[in-house]
Amino acid sequence: MNRFVKMHDLDMVATALVDLKKGETAHIYSTDNVLIAECESLDHIPYGNKIALIPIKSGEQIVKYGANIGACTAEIQRGALVHVHNVKSNVVDIPPVFKKEIMRQMGIDVKEGFTNEF
Repeated sequence: MNRFVKMHDLDMVATALVDLKKGETAHIYSTDNVLIAECESLDHIPYGNKIALIPIKSGEQIVKYGANIGACTAEIQRGALVHVHNVKSNVVDIPPVFKKEIMRQMGIDVKEGFTNEF
């Protein structure tokens, strides 16, 4: 089973408890272990990473654990990977060169001129 967990009712994302391939169905569970949603993955979502449960607009704050974790830097569709390529953290200012390396290692398409800034 392709299990993900949504930690708080307000969360816009869920965390992967398995590696999920593009096109597979993510089964979203509450912290009470109740299946609350299903979502088709638009990207490969590695274990421990986030999938968008709803469409998220550029500039919008992303909520995880019931708190704002970062600003969306590019439109995110439901089912897409939520990571450094489309989120600017509210806590850590990751330099663009490190973001590019993270994306390269994860196989995320790195665009020419990528800065991940508004």
